[in-house]
Amino acid sequence: MKTPDLKKLLNQRFGHLPDDRLLALTIYGEARGESRDGKIAMASVVLERVDHRNWDGRTVKEVCLMPWQFSCFLPGDPNFPQLARIAEDFDAALEKSAALVICHDIARGVLDGRIPRDPIVAATHAVQYCTVDCRPKWAAKFREVAQIGRHIFYAEAGGERCQKSA
Repeated sequence: MKTPDLKKLLNQRFGHLPDDRLLALTIYGEARGESRDGKIAMASVVLERVDHRNWDGRTVKEVCLMPWQFSCFLPGDPNFPQLARIAEDFDAALEKSAALVICHDIARGVLDGRIPRDPIVAATHAVQYCTVDCRPKWAAKFREVAQIGRHIFYAEAGGERCQKSA
């Protein structure tokens, strides 16, 4: 699938969700099996991208739905059909899934500041992560800053902060 086609598909399936629900869905798809700290760290990466990178979006929606960034939003990923069903009726899914409730509570808390961002992710401006079972090619261009649960978090090599332009 080409990038424009994936972008269109993602916006059709998930673009109607407000930021808290889209971030919750991203946490659910990427880290629902992680501890609370792991879920917060994953959400923190999304917000670091919103705050400090230009190319993948300036909003939670743009970052979460940027093609090729979160494996759970790839049509071939086993999470994709489940996430699409949740997005169709988020309220009904919340009633049925304790894991989604936790992810939604974390998403809302991180977005409104009640839950602080992960201190390691925030201090290092970590903007990438992968599971411990995966070593993607891009990892060589970043520095590993932490392992939280089964995810390894990465920051820009050299530690520079990528400040967004106005």
